[in-house]
Amino acid sequence: MMLGVYDNPDTVFSVTENLVKAGYDVHDVYTPFAVHNLDKVIGVKRTRLSIAAFCFAMTGLVSAIALQTYASYFDWQMNIGGKPSLHIPTYIPITFELSILFTAFGMVGCFFIVNRMFWGRNTDIIDLRVTDDRFVIAVNIHSKTDVKALEQTFVSGGAIEVRERAKDL
Repeated sequence: MMLGVYDNPDTVFSVTENLVKAGYDVHDVYTPFAVHNLDKVIGVKRTRLSIAAFCFAMTGLVSAIALQTYASYFDWQMNIGGKPSLHIPTYIPITFELSILFTAFGMVGCFFIVNRMFWGRNTDIIDLRVTDDRFVIAVNIHSKTDVKALEQTFVSGGAIEVRERAKDL
């Protein structure tokens, strides 16, 4: 894997565009803050988090309705103020709250699973300076990749440092 270290987000964006147009396999671009439209340039697919959130919310909604229906109609039927046992408007607050609760816990779980943030696992930071003020473009090197041309592309784009990383991510 070849790494190019930069100090300017605009330069990183233009160099990444040039690398993708030239046919290089850009592994990822590591930045200390979001660079707009960079995800489109490197071909990051749209996230499926909204689908997961919807599924968690529906699970909470069904659980809330099932719990309230069972408790108020089947298990402990009570006549309170002459209201029927299956009075749906009284279910709305608890249904809303459980939908939010299931969504929140489900999304936190998804976050940890998708990002492989398990207890005891050390992170593999590609360059410590990325957390402060540097931008790193990581390009996969294959057998047909011209390493000298890639290095020249990094240098001509204004890279502060170009180096090869022995271990792939």
